[in-house]
Amino acid sequence: MEKYLPVMSEDYKRKHYAEGVFVSIKKKTAKISFGIYIFFGILFFGGAYGVYWSRGRIEDYRLEGQEDLISAGYVIMGVCAFFAVIALACIIITFIRHKRGTKKWKELCAKNNGYTVSDMDEFERQTMDMECRVVKLLGAAQAVANGQSDGILTRDYIYLADAHHAILKICDLSAACLVKQTVSVDSMPIHKDHDFLTIMLLSRKGVRAIAECSEESGTELIAFLKKINSSIYTADGNVISDEAFSRLR
Repeated sequence: MEKYLPVMSEDYKRKHYAEGVFVSIKKKTAKISFGIYIFFGILFFGGAYGVYWSRGRIEDYRLEGQEDLISAGYVIMGVCAFFAVIALACIIITFIRHKRGTKKWKELCAKNNGYTVSDMDEFERQTMDMECRVVKLLGAAQAVANGQSDGILTRDYIYLADAHHAILKICDLSAACLVKQTVSVDSMPIHKDHDFLTIMLLSRKGVRAIAECSEESGTELIAFLKKINSSIYTADGNVISDEAFSRLR
């Protein structure tokens, strides 16, 4: 158990949650936002330049009497404008998300997970308790490569640190299963399907949490949760498909 669900040390708490869980979530999203700004900033300026270039070419075609190419110029300009607008919208949305304060993050997590802000306060308080555990589902190298953070397991709550920040009460869990995921990777002319294993949690409120895991770490976490809440459906420990888990909802 200490390999995958070690008790959270005081040093670990000071390093990761000295200012609280929701401050940590805010900082993590800020780091992700920086990369988004760069990517969509490049896309925006590329699209804007494409519009500028296309307008110049359209004028050249008009002066040269190449009427048949003007419509093609407008098509190119429209495509460039489309990407520029999408990039700008993504930058604005990311900026708004980045500027959320800790209180807003707490309110958002409460709303999305079907709980109250008081529940989120209690989860954060339990993170500082002696019985709080770290959820380590992947090895250190693989977790870094996948951008996956450690989760948190308190007396009453579990947080897999997933993209949607699903913080769930263990007593509300209706299912905890190992689920095989498949992604398609296209590298012309080769098409490959890549399989990987995840643990999926489902609450009675319909909220789902997901994180990549090894079979050993996922099985241990499921067994731990089952001891606390015996009514959790686990598919008898078998690996099921994403479609089969979705039917549980």
